[in-house]
Amino acid sequence: MNNIFNAIKSIIRYLYICLFELPFKTINPIVPPLNSSSNRVIPNVVYQTWEDYRFGKTHAKGILKFRALNSDMKFHLYDRENRDKYMANSYGTHPIYQVYKNAKFGPIKADIFRYCILFEKGGYYFDIKSATKLKISRLCPEDADGFISYESNDCALPPNEECIERVLYPTKYVAQWGMGFAKNHIIMSRMIDSICYNYLFYKGKVFADPKLAILSYTGPGKFTQIVREEIGLNKSINVFQAGIDFNGHGIFSMPGAKVRFFLYPSYSKITNAIIVD
Repeated sequence: MNNIFNAIKSIIRYLYICLFELPFKTINPIVPPLNSSSNRVIPNVVYQTWEDYRFGKTHAKGILKFRALNSDMKFHLYDRENRDKYMANSYGTHPIYQVYKNAKFGPIKADIFRYCILFEKGGYYFDIKSATKLKISRLCPEDADGFISYESNDCALPPNEECIERVLYPTKYVAQWGMGFAKNHIIMSRMIDSICYNYLFYKGKVFADPKLAILSYTGPGKFTQIVREEIGLNKSINVFQAGIDFNGHGIFSMPGAKVRFFLYPSYSKITNAIIVD
């Protein structure tokens, strides 16, 4: 019975996409700012990545709306080919490139890419499915060298004593789908180093739940740990903490964003798989 129900759901979803979301819209990968302030510590550029530049009609509309809202920002969307070129050109001799090349899942590559490009260039990163309802420049102060928010989900990792006083939500995960950092920021550096350091532990291992392993290795699990440590101990950094989901102004997943999995299926239901060779 469940198989029949799931088959019917798949057919309905397929028909909906065909009727309302096709043909896919191609998004311009680079959009320059209409106006920009040079006084900000974090550069006025938003980096994003996806497998290509095609999106369903509803999702494409949301992406363009996010760009229009942040007209003071440059938007740079990397597809898989250009993301690979960037990593080879900028990190080809760094150990992180070996992890990137050997990653079996797109989300690991996207995780590594965001840390690497923000460390090298500085700026903001938002998942292609995500956005904010207010301008980023209104959410992030000019003098901040880091810009983070928190998930509403409780983090299973207990906070260390040092971070409790300085971290706004020490029991929550730090959101990884939207962030901003100045060039050469210590948090981005530590994320890159951590991924390299833990590579041999994850290399070649089969995980019953690959998604959970990825979240712990390159995703919000490790990111939360490092953010807690740096904010708790490093008083030289100025990371602005924008509450839960950017104080309610965050959009974790835009309407129609799941249509992108029509072309590139999600990894969330895969089981018993290696995440990195």
